[in-house]
Amino acid sequence: MRKDAYWLVNDGRTVPLEEAAELEQIAAGVHDSILEWISAVGSLMFWAAESDNYDVEQAKIDMFKLGDMLKNIARIAAGAKGAEETLSYRLRGKQQ
Repeated sequence: MRKDAYWLVNDGRTVPLEEAAELEQIAAGVHDSILEWISAVGSLMFWAAESDNYDVEQAKIDMFKLGDMLKNIARIAAGAKGAEETLSYRLRGKQQ
């Protein structure tokens, strides 16, 4: 089974050491991917604001949804970074 961000729910302290290296890479990738995604959303928001055909009321609704999502996704990115650091520490020390 391919591991993805879902597997980072585990904080890295109890994952078997043989899986730690793979999960460390996944954590780093999730963190980077979230930051790239946030940048892309910012770009889309900028260009949508420049469009004369974008309804003001729809823009308010969309901005509320984006703000709510960004508030929550930042916590996921922080969790991925924490998992990456924990897994790196375990791998360096070969702790079980």
